[in-house]
Amino acid sequence: MTASISLILTGCLFSALWASAFIAGKAAMVFCDPLSLLCARFAVAGLAMAVWTAAWRGPGVFARRDLLVDGAILGTLNHALYLGLSFAGLETVSAAMTVLIVSTAPFLTAALSVASGGPRSIAQAAGSIVGFAGVYVVLSSRLPGDGAMAIGLGLIFLGTLAFSLGTVVYRARATHHDAVALNGVQNLVGALLLLPFAPEPLAPYLAMSDPGFLLPFAHLTIAVSIAGFLIWLALVREIGAAHASSFHLLNPVFGLMFSAAVFGTAVTATDLLGTAIVIVGLAIVIRDSIGRSTERRVP
Repeated sequence: MTASISLILTGCLFSALWASAFIAGKAAMVFCDPLSLLCARFAVAGLAMAVWTAAWRGPGVFARRDLLVDGAILGTLNHALYLGLSFAGLETVSAAMTVLIVSTAPFLTAALSVASGGPRSIAQAAGSIVGFAGVYVVLSSRLPGDGAMAIGLGLIFLGTLAFSLGTVVYRARATHHDAVALNGVQNLVGALLLLPFAPEPLAPYLAMSDPGFLLPFAHLTIAVSIAGFLIWLALVREIGAAHASSFHLLNPVFGLMFSAAVFGTAVTATDLLGTAIVIVGLAIVIRDSIGRSTERRVP
């Protein structure tokens, strides 16, 4: 029971941090463009983790070719593509709707996991369908009103697809790496890949004297890029790509809460209904995840 509660609380913490990233990102983008923001965020987070790893485990950790290769692959998928495309879409799409699109990750991850030979689970599929139905209920009342928003939604969806692929790749070939070292490498790779496309790469550093930028930037860097991603990697190692991704179904719950608190976004009865459906779907998946985790521990 203790393990089950710990898993649920860890997943909820991850979802809250993940959803908060787009709220903080929307606030920080008042001061600079999204790609310059991401470059600075990835560079600071990546350097911090690289220094930490070198100090505690020695710089030789980064001499391993497989760590660098896997970090480069995951940095391309998780940072350059997922966050690059998602934050680009965030310019024309609300933070709450961005969170909703990202919460479709369980479907994409489950499909990619099965396609790559991962385990099939009827309960996981059923819970994801119920959860997605809840996401659709909320999203249906926020359909795009113009072409720019439609393009933004498309970018966010493509980014979510890249992140789902990154999740499956990590589970399949990179769980043996030191998580901090791997996260550091993928952040630095993401920064380098996005740098040529950043219109004003120095703008985030110049804006750090303003608390209105520094606070959301610090949250994105420390709470999300470092803590949030390390929690995510731990979840994928523990319960698998498809089951861990199911916690994304909680993103709309936290996204609506944070968006209402920070931006004053109205929460409607439809939002509450959709959220309730999402929670039911997540409960189905978590119960299945816990059951499978328990089975693996039985000798």
